Order: sequence, then C-alpha cells, then structure tokens
Amino acid sequence: MAWLTGLSRAEKATCLSAFGGWMLDAFDYMIFTFVITTLIGLWHISPASAGTLVTVTLLFSSLGGWGAGILADRFGRVRLLQASILWFSICTCLIGFCQNFTQLFIVRTLQGIGFGGEWAVGSVLVGEIVRAEHRGKAVGIIQSGWAVGWGAAAIFYTLAFRAC
Repeated sequence: MAWLTGLSRAEKATCLSAFGGWMLDAFDYMIFTFVITTLIGLWHISPASAGTLVTVTLLFSSLGGWGAGILADRFGRVRLLQASILWFSICTCLIGFCQNFTQLFIVRTLQGIGFGGEWAVGSVLVGEIVRAEHRGKAVGIIQSGWAVGWGAAAIFYTLAFRAC
C-alpha cells in the first residue's frame, strides 16, 4: 500500500471522491434492503412492490450512467462527478421525508440517476487522473468501496436496532 503515499494530491482526491461515492451508494442500497421489511408492515405494501422499490434505483442507475457519461464528455468529468454526488445526496436526504410508496418510488428512481452517474464518471475519472503504473490498483480500491459501504450498513443497522 506504499504506492498510495506516492500519489499526487489530485490523484488522492480523485480516488477518495470515487471511493466515497461508491461506499455511500452501497451503504444506502444495503441499508434500504434491511429497512424495507419495516416499510412493508408500516405502509402495507406487497412484497412485489417492495421488490420494485429495491430494484428501481439500479434500473435507473443505467440511465444515470449513460447520461452522465455523455454529459461528462461535454462538461468535464470532475464537474459531473460532483453533480452526481450532489444529486444522489439530495435524493437520499429526501427519502427520509417520504410519506408513502409513491413518493418513495419517485425519489428512489431519481436517486438511481445519481447512483449511475457516480459509478460511470468516477471510474473513468480515476482511470484518467491516476498514473498508468497505479491505475489498476486505484480502480481496485475504488471498487472495494462497495464492500466497505455494505459492511458499514450491516454494522450500523445491527447497532441501531440492537436496542429495539
């Protein structure tokens, strides 16, 4: 891991931003799968509708990735990565204010667009900014952000609901 200390400031910032985005994506996605059973009972939604809520974010992430890729070529990858993270963060915050299935479905759909934008633009940006001799290792670390986010979600959920 000594190679990490040899990265330039721009390389480190890019890796940290992309890693953080992937980690937060996974955290959100996994925490939602843990909480969905509560929503099934609370809002009296069917298991099929619950599955739709979990799936819609991933489906719309494909559109977000495609769209962000096109826009990144036109307006710049850094700007689009920042916009994707902001979009995803705002939508994630709005989820906490949803009062019913329809509102949650709409916000999760919109959230997916930011989710896909982060993945697409973050990976490409890391590939462009990080020097060739460290590019594979950097992308590997970025990809591991998903596992870190998943693990953090499991730990957080366990600690938060242990008292219940």
